[in-house]
Amino acid sequence: MQSISKRIAWLSLLLTLWSAFAFAVHRHSSQDESTTCQVCVAAHSASPTNVAPAPKPVFRTVVAFRPQPSTAKQRPVAFALYVRPPPAL
Repeated sequence: MQSISKRIAWLSLLLTLWSAFAFAVHRHSSQDESTTCQVCVAAHSASPTNVAPAPKPVFRTVVAFRPQPSTAKQRPVAFALYVRPPPAL
């Protein structure tokens, strides 16, 4: 079963690479043929978009965080529920 899966995977990879190569290097003998070719139409239909200008950065001062000391009443409560130990092997 593994042998069949590997063969199908290799065949799919080779077909993908072959089709990518064929699309990249295909040519037409005349300009009229390229107007009806779906690959050429799709490649040339993407128009460049105008890039929006980047906003100017806003610089602000940063203040270091200093936590206030906490009392015993403010400290978090310890986890009191039972936690199952890992299974024994």
